[in-house]
Amino acid sequence: MTNTVISRKFAAAQSLYQQGRFLEAATGFEEMIALAPDDYRLYEYLANSYQQADEGEKAIACYQKLLGRAPHLADSHYNLGILLKQHHHYDAAIAAYGEALKYNISRPEEVHLNMAVIYTDHLRQEQKARAALETALKLKPDYISAQFNLANLYEQSGDKAAAEGLFRKIIDRDPFYYPALARLGEVRTFTDPDDPVIRRLKRGARKSTIELSTRINLYFSLGKALNDCGQYDEAFQYYNQANYYNKQTVSPYDKLRQQQLTDDLIQQFSREWFDRIEPVSTARPIFICGMFRSGSTLTEQIFASHPLVTAGGEVDFFVRQIEQQLAPYPASLAALDHAKLGNLARDYLDHLKKLFPAAGYITDKRPDNFLHLGLLKSLFPNARMIYTSRNALDNCLSVYFLRLGNGMNYATDLENIAHYYNQCHRLMSHWKALFGHNIHEVNYDDLVREPEPVIAALLNFCDLDWSDDCLQFHRLDNIVKTASVWQVREPLYQKSSGRWRNFGPHIGPLQQALLKTQQA
Repeated sequence: MTNTVISRKFAAAQSLYQQGRFLEAATGFEEMIALAPDDYRLYEYLANSYQQADEGEKAIACYQKLLGRAPHLADSHYNLGILLKQHHHYDAAIAAYGEALKYNISRPEEVHLNMAVIYTDHLRQEQKARAALETALKLKPDYISAQFNLANLYEQSGDKAAAEGLFRKIIDRDPFYYPALARLGEVRTFTDPDDPVIRRLKRGARKSTIELSTRINLYFSLGKALNDCGQYDEAFQYYNQANYYNKQTVSPYDKLRQQQLTDDLIQQFSREWFDRIEPVSTARPIFICGMFRSGSTLTEQIFASHPLVTAGGEVDFFVRQIEQQLAPYPASLAALDHAKLGNLARDYLDHLKKLFPAAGYITDKRPDNFLHLGLLKSLFPNARMIYTSRNALDNCLSVYFLRLGNGMNYATDLENIAHYYNQCHRLMSHWKALFGHNIHEVNYDDLVREPEPVIAALLNFCDLDWSDDCLQFHRLDNIVKTASVWQVREPLYQKSSGRWRNFGPHIGPLQQALLKTQQA
């Protein structure tokens, strides 16, 4: 076939791609690869077409086929690593990045940074993450992205001095690297509202050229800093600003949709459902759930202090299954047979074993698993489910004072938070009515007031013997990835109970919303 014909086919496939007809474009590139298998650029065009068509696994296969022919292409190994990570093949992604380094990819420090993110966020191998970041910094000592990630890792491990020092080092090198300034505001404890760091935060937040996401983080950091100083009115103004802008970055919260989800879960997981379902697994995993900011991280940290327990953190296994294999959820469960439920249970246990191969008891602390307790009970009839709660006003304000992920779009508005809070409690009342013997509630306010009996009851519920270490949870140097990272490094205190009183003039709408949704 002449070069002219190939050029015409290439132009046709490119035209289809530009029109958004990605699968048709892919067919064209496939035909061209069959004719010219050594034209390496075609594999990348084909992979891009499949990516755009949401056919990620086929895009991965394209790069694997290319690298089978030309293993020396370092950039293709790198691109494969990105794709593998996006599709949750984390070990394979690490291997692909390793091949990119083997073949002397340019800017190897970026590869080490990407590997560090996988190690810490997905494989729970923080020591390897730290080593990867340190390698990146040996290759490029002024690599701010690696410094920033390393500072975050220091923060998660509870090393406040190291985290603060590295954030300051970044800011000294680049005064306009505002993400580090925002993190510094979160790490430090302030006593003076005229502190130089607070002044810098205010100047940064006023800059018109700053990107929206960074501005939001600066406003949240200012709210926290001024709250530290007891300047509650000003702090609340900054939290309002943070949420005003953050609301622009997330999809609108749909109250009717959330109510419908609660209704669907209650209908699907009825008493009749549990009466007819066959036991799937005899395993007894420990799930910790509840509203965000209700004390779940503290509860897990207490567990983690016990010599027989490992903190699993926020395991995303069931969230991914519900979004992918079980969609549309929960309606899909009506057609899910016993064998598939059994496979799901085994896959979860295998996932935990892979993440924590030497662990005995493992806690799975994902707050929004309260939505899925019906599924978890179906899979693990003997599971131990810990539900954390606290004063409604304190809980809702704590959510409002924090930038949560895009999936938690209710968090940007006090009335929406109140609505979500009450939907949570409505669903928990249903679960308790069906299998309350599997659910143990830990109230944060009770815990900080009288810790020993609350902890004793918690351990007893999970058939664990008492350990004095559980009262010394703040001495652990484990990784904590939630916003409570610094609270759980301190002994128990009661200053967060009744915190809402500091903001009394500002929370009338929240109080009314809680009352209104409770009465609806």
